[in-house]
Amino acid sequence: MKMSKMLLMAVALAASSTAVLAADDYPSKPVKLVVGFPPGGPTDIIARVIGQSLAAELGKPVIIENQGGAGGVIAAASVVKAKPDGHTLLVSVESAQTRALAMNGNLAYDQVRDFTFIRKVARQRSLIVAHPGVPVSDVKGLIAYLKARPSEVNTGGTFGTSSHIGGMFLDMMNDTKMTFINYPGGAQPIIDTIAGTVQVGFFTEATVAQHVKSGKLKALAIAGSERSPGLPDLPTVEESGGKLRDPSPWFGIVGPAALPPAVVKKVGDALDAMMQNKEFVAQLEKIGASPIRGSTADKFAKEVGEEVDFWNKWAKENKTPLAR
Repeated sequence: MKMSKMLLMAVALAASSTAVLAADDYPSKPVKLVVGFPPGGPTDIIARVIGQSLAAELGKPVIIENQGGAGGVIAAASVVKAKPDGHTLLVSVESAQTRALAMNGNLAYDQVRDFTFIRKVARQRSLIVAHPGVPVSDVKGLIAYLKARPSEVNTGGTFGTSSHIGGMFLDMMNDTKMTFINYPGGAQPIIDTIAGTVQVGFFTEATVAQHVKSGKLKALAIAGSERSPGLPDLPTVEESGGKLRDPSPWFGIVGPAALPPAVVKKVGDALDAMMQNKEFVAQLEKIGASPIRGSTADKFAKEVGEEVDFWNKWAKENKTPLAR
């Protein structure tokens, strides 16, 4: 009996020592940061900004790997299966982390239990934009225009993301009805809005500000509660006489379940340091984003759980899933 206890203690001690050594050595090779969308879209853009600063803090390269498809679900499912050593991380987004089950009805992973939450990092402002040929100049005018043309006006984006949710909320809260065109991701919805195939879009400031300033797109409002420093004269939806639940996306860093606590702390400390880095914050502002300061692993996990509950309740009340 004593020998068995001693053997068990020895095994436990060895395992603990190995975990500590692994954490001390972390990262021992480049860190892969998985992005659930194609290059050129808002998630890819912000992932590259985060990755560059995270590499500087960790002292190892951070490699962006795009695994686009299904609103980020494919990438999330891939990271769940990765070795939990901190060398494979995911840029967490709402479409895959909090809304996926509500929108699709089935999922290959649990949105909370199958992940280790590290930090929320940033939020990007969203704009409501229109093709210049749409004869409106503000949200109040857009709502009247849509009410006179039910289902005739196209909006486009990726199912389950803010580009989809924004239009859905506008319709629900203002008694309008647009036709949603689904894209796999990337910049194509914006290109089609410029071309006029799509007439109204809900896109991040980072991806459309240049087109607004050049006149290729017409900005109608900020789809959030605060105006943008980059577009100070553009009002919010509520200031414009409309109603909208803020669809502006947040971005966080997560890993597969069972990441060693010391690895979580090391990555978390690196992300915390980035929040105080003026250069990193300035890069975020350039792409229409703001840092989320004060996030912790526990707080992040709690917030995701609350959002999952909200969307699952919403899906039940509205008789979804809406998968198409």
